[in-house]
Parts: sequence; structure tokens; C-alpha cells
Amino acid sequence: MRMSERPEGSSVRVKIYDREYALRTTGDPEQLKDLCALLDKRMREIAASTGAVDTLKVAILAALSLADDWQRSRNELKKLDESVGRRSLACVSLLERLF
Repeated sequence: MRMSERPEGSSVRVKIYDREYALRTTGDPEQLKDLCALLDKRMREIAASTGAVDTLKVAILAALSLADDWQRSRNELKKLDESVGRRSLACVSLLERLF
């Protein structure tokens, strides 16, 4: 895709940890707002639980927390995928014996 063919996107104004940002997205603006709200909430939770006041430190801790959530979810999805795969093979085996 050439640069002139790329979607323009839309500008979204969001507030994260009391700072306003104008972000551009080619995706769903509401999804971006939801993600920003999630980040804001996580930063506030971390600041409250750690007593941290440095915005950069709070942001890094929030990023690590969200990355941990993502990795745990990814690992769980992998386990579920493997389980479904094993069960599918077992079902195929049963069907092959019937026919």
C-alpha cells in the first residue's frame, strides 16, 4: 500500500492521568478511548497502592502490569488452544472408529 492510499484516520482527544492527548487512529476511536480509560484506571490504582507520585514511574508500573496481564492471557489462550486440539483429535479418532 502506498502512502497516498493509507487511510487518513481520525483524531481522538483523551485524558490519561490528568494529561490530555490528541491521538490519531485508523481503527475504532471508541476502542482507543476504552484503552486509554483502562490505562488511566490502572495508573490510578498503581499510584494509590504504591504511593508513587512520579508520573513516569506510575506509567512504567502500569505498562508492566498490563504486559503481565497480556502475557498471562496469552499463555491461557495457548493452553486452551492445545486442549481443544487434543479434544478434537480424540473426537476424530472416535469418529474414525465408528465409520
